[in-house]
Amino acid sequence: MPATGIANLVDNGGFAPNGIAGIAGALLIVVFAFGGTEVVAIAAAESNDPAHNIRRIVREVLVRILVFYVGSIFVIVAVLPWNDPAVKDGPFSAVLETLNVPGVGLVMDLIVIIALLSAMNANIYGASRMAYSLGERGLAPLAATRTSLKGVPFVAVLASVAFGFVTVGLNWAFPDVVLPALLNVVGSTLLVIWTATAIAQIILRTRADRAGEEMPMRMWGFPWLSWFCLVLLAAVIALAMIDEAARIQLLLTLALTGVLLLVARATRGVARPGVPRE
Repeated sequence: MPATGIANLVDNGGFAPNGIAGIAGALLIVVFAFGGTEVVAIAAAESNDPAHNIRRIVREVLVRILVFYVGSIFVIVAVLPWNDPAVKDGPFSAVLETLNVPGVGLVMDLIVIIALLSAMNANIYGASRMAYSLGERGLAPLAATRTSLKGVPFVAVLASVAFGFVTVGLNWAFPDVVLPALLNVVGSTLLVIWTATAIAQIILRTRADRAGEEMPMRMWGFPWLSWFCLVLLAAVIALAMIDEAARIQLLLTLALTGVLLLVARATRGVARPGVPRE
């Protein structure tokens, strides 16, 4: 088999052979794949030295995204053309088979299992901490704030695990409905979260600078980098609106976000100051 180099990036219809519609249709799933990076801020905040640890973790996350996400996709596209039938069955397996790697099936099964366990661990952590925070603000049941002697919100953790089992059951019952819906829901929700984070960062950083507050960690390029982030997010949302399924999901997510904002505004001032421990 002759070496392809990077010819597959422009052959077989050229770059983006299905046009902007193909890119728009995949955007929410791509966003889903990058979701979870915001958990590093929560984890760093619970460490002994948040300012130092969050710098280190963010750098490591950026490197891993470039290597494992962007790098792996580049290799796949360079080795196999996008319209190769083997790509539909599993692009990673197809590349490994092309390279004559023995035991491809076992290797991919191990990689998938490890990746799923890692993602599940991070998601349970993030979900339980969010439930705990909502419980403190009176936006979730008070039980979500109950912690163990070591400060672990065990009720929130158990609730997150239980929700995971419910989702698995629903996916077993409706395999062609639940997973695609979850992929789009997570993708559209992440766009809302990232947009809110960027806006909050601009507002809070501006207030802190005006008040002359000393901050242990200051983002460089402020505020231009924050505004550039918002422009990119707006571009992603605009592209996603081209695809019908993504457009419906985005509009539903925005509507639900509006409802949650109204509920939060109506319940403002009922936050619970104490956090019981057992």
